[in-house]
This record gives sequence, structure tokens and C-alpha cells, in this order.
Amino acid sequence: MAPEELGRIEKPDASPALGKRKVYLVTMVSPLPGAPEGFISRLKNYWAAIDANLGQLEARAGMVNRIFHEAVSVSGDLGLNLVAQVNQPAWSMIKSRMDSGATLEAFDNDDLFSQIVDWSRCAQVGLTSQTVADVIQAKYTEAAEARYDGMSNTLEEKLGNAEAAIVIMSSVRGVKMPEGAEQYNVMPPELDELVRWTREASEAAMAQAQQADAAAGEDPHAGHDHAGHDRAGGEPEDSGSGLWTPGSA
Repeated sequence: MAPEELGRIEKPDASPALGKRKVYLVTMVSPLPGAPEGFISRLKNYWAAIDANLGQLEARAGMVNRIFHEAVSVSGDLGLNLVAQVNQPAWSMIKSRMDSGATLEAFDNDDLFSQIVDWSRCAQVGLTSQTVADVIQAKYTEAAEARYDGMSNTLEEKLGNAEAAIVIMSSVRGVKMPEGAEQYNVMPPELDELVRWTREASEAAMAQAQQADAAAGEDPHAGHDHAGHDRAGGEPEDSGSGLWTPGSA
């Protein structure tokens, strides 16, 4: 079934969902050192909107019982400490629901997550061998599939009948939602604003760098082979939301 986008598609009556499993999908966008000025304030606005929208959804479809957060590999208060490290703006939203009885579950796998980050970095070093690029892509895909399988199994095992869960990830592509669960995309307008602002800030920074190179009389493409050799085989495919998220730098 196609997920509902909260605020964009209205269900006239959510009461049938009250006896079903429910998954509230939230796009993970977290702080990252080096983000342009203005990113943090927009990020805080985004998570405040997520909190408010989730409250509206809970009133319609059911209170949150479980919370699953990308990059969190332990449950309970230890997991909440990890949230404080990787996604501080979401901490209060998660803490308030834990205080109301929701459980923060162990969701991610540290080793597989690290493998994905490292293989992705390997693909960006300027490879000249297609054979090596193919090996990197295969290893990346293997680790990603194992990670997503583990997440899928956790969701299926932990989410009880008639329970509701928040799933916070940069991209749920590859993750299977629990059998029979109603799915809701929580996507406030602040997400569109953040995506648009991020794109414009990145384009402006790139243009500024190119102007600086031109002023210095440098070739902006110096030090790189042509496209076929600069990143042989392409970067591993798992771009997520395109925003600053763990492992995207």
C-alpha cells in the first residue's frame, strides 16, 4: 500500500487503523560539522514540525509504542544517548515519547553501518580500475543488504499487533515494513524548505569555488581524470535524502 503523506493527503477516517500495526516514517536529517550557516536553524524548525505533525497523527491513528532510529544500535536510555550524539534536534521529540511509555529499540548494526561508510569512501578516491570499482560496489551492496535485512527483521519482530512505531531513516529504500502495517509519511513543509535551501547553498558554494579557481588561473578540473576514470563504476547507490546525514560526507 502507498504510504500516506501527512499534511498532503487527508484520510477522512483513521479509526480503522487503530487495530492495525502502524509505521510513521520520518526522514532523518541530522547536524553535521561543516554545514553552511543557516542549516542548523532550519534543521531545528524541521524537527519541531515533525514533533507537531506526529502529535496530530497520534491523535488520529494511535500513540507511538516503538521508536526505531537509524544509527542507534542499543535500546532504552543508552540508545537515547546515541540520539543525542547523532541527531540532537530530534532528542526532545523522542524523549517525550519515551516518557509517555514508548520504547526506543536497538535498530542499526554498528559494524555494517561502518562498512557502508568505508566502502562509500573508497568509491570516492578517484579509482582507475573498473575491477576494483566492481569489488567495492559488490561489497557495499552486500553490507547494505545485510543491514537492511536486519532492520526489516527487527521491525517485524518488535512491532506488536495494533502498535504504532516511528521509523527515522535517511532512506527506507531496501527496508521491508512490517507485514500488514499501515504506513504514513510524515513530511511537513519544513522538509521541502530544508531540501531546497540545502541545494541552493551547495550550488552557491560550488559557484564560489569555481570563481576562486578562475581568479587564481587554475583549471577547476585539474587533478582529475575524465569522468570515466574519476570514479570508476560510480559511487555506491544509496544516496538517501541528499541532505547532510551520517556517512554522507
